[in-house]
Amino acid sequence: MKLSSEQIKKFKQVGYLKIDEQVIDDNHLNVLRDHYDQQFAKRRNTEGEGMRNLAIVEDSENHDDEESTDEMLQIMEMWRIDEEYKKLLYHKPMLDIVESLIGENIQLFHDQALYKPAYHGGEVFWHQDNAYWQCQPADLVSIWLALDDADEENGCMNVIPGSYLKGLSSHRRAESEKGKLPALLQVDADVDRSVPVPVRAGHVMVHHCMTLHQTNRNHSSRDRRALAIHYMPSGTKNREGVVMKDNLLLRGSLV
Repeated sequence: MKLSSEQIKKFKQVGYLKIDEQVIDDNHLNVLRDHYDQQFAKRRNTEGEGMRNLAIVEDSENHDDEESTDEMLQIMEMWRIDEEYKKLLYHKPMLDIVESLIGENIQLFHDQALYKPAYHGGEVFWHQDNAYWQCQPADLVSIWLALDDADEENGCMNVIPGSYLKGLSSHRRAESEKGKLPALLQVDADVDRSVPVPVRAGHVMVHHCMTLHQTNRNHSSRDRRALAIHYMPSGTKNREGVVMKDNLLLRGSLV
């Protein structure tokens, strides 16, 4: 699924691209959903088992009224705990998309499952991914895979076209009306320029690590299960300036 020259041109202009073709077929999608649900169910009501709620405010880890608490649930490195998600890293259509944008030598930065449950899915604030990562050069791209239809009602991605071209913005600790969110950053953004990117189940969008984006709450009756895979060109350095040569090589060779 190599991108066309027009698709590449559009990505370079706006910093994101919605892929119109289905990337994960229905049978594969059902397998991924089953494994996703199993991993989240296994970690529900546990501590230190790899799942965290990004919507938790400071000093509220033991909130008494769970039903009133927003949940933006995250499991990092799904590929390490589930063989189906490890195999997904090598899914040819997705690697073809990535190669079209960053070249043939592709390493994994990391992946993360991002689950907004129906009725009380939490918000993720405006941010740039590289504000968290601080990788250099900032040439990473992320594929955001929808396991459920994602739209404006249940928390699809919103982006600001062209924002990645303006460099890294000044971020601060995120804060909701309930208090500070220690797991999240946020930045002021020109929301009048924001564009929603609805993605159907089995489809993907890809965005640059400097593209401003966010997702709203999910107060609908539908879950919003998604997976983000973050890819980097071989030779990328971490925040300490060290080349990340030990990260999984997904295609090509180390440079």
